[in-house]
Amino acid sequence: MEYDSDQVPSLFKSIKWRAMTVNLDMGGGAREDATLYLSEKGVKNLVFDPNTRSDEHNDDVITWVMRIGGSHSVTLANVLNLIPTWKDRDAILYYSKFLARSNAPIYIGVCEGDKSGRGRLTNAGWQANLKLSEYKNAVANRFRITAVTDSMITAVKDV
Repeated sequence: MEYDSDQVPSLFKSIKWRAMTVNLDMGGGAREDATLYLSEKGVKNLVFDPNTRSDEHNDDVITWVMRIGGSHSVTLANVLNLIPTWKDRDAILYYSKFLARSNAPIYIGVCEGDKSGRGRLTNAGWQANLKLSEYKNAVANRFRITAVTDSMITAVKDV
């Protein structure tokens, strides 16, 4: 099965993936492009997305992840910027931490929008318009940050 490389979030392309691992793709959307991309790398990608996936699908993902003792990694690709409140962003980070194994890397990328810091509703939905660096404190509340680049926050779940 082929995928559209343009539809794979750039976050996925900038990670050095380890084969034979399971990634939990929080808010991964309806498309399978990232899942197909990761399968070529030997990574099983499980998409959890209450907005675009059925309750049954999401329940199956949670069950799978819990059965293996947590995911080996978690991705939040252009997810936090779509959530209007810090409380709800923290909830996604909390669940990401809960569903990851100890020492699992968490990879976070956002679409910064116009970088004004003023969130607004667009034709595509909510956009926070925050720079990636403005998410650091929220991430640090749940994880130990190990690296920050222009395009990604990498953190790890401590024991």
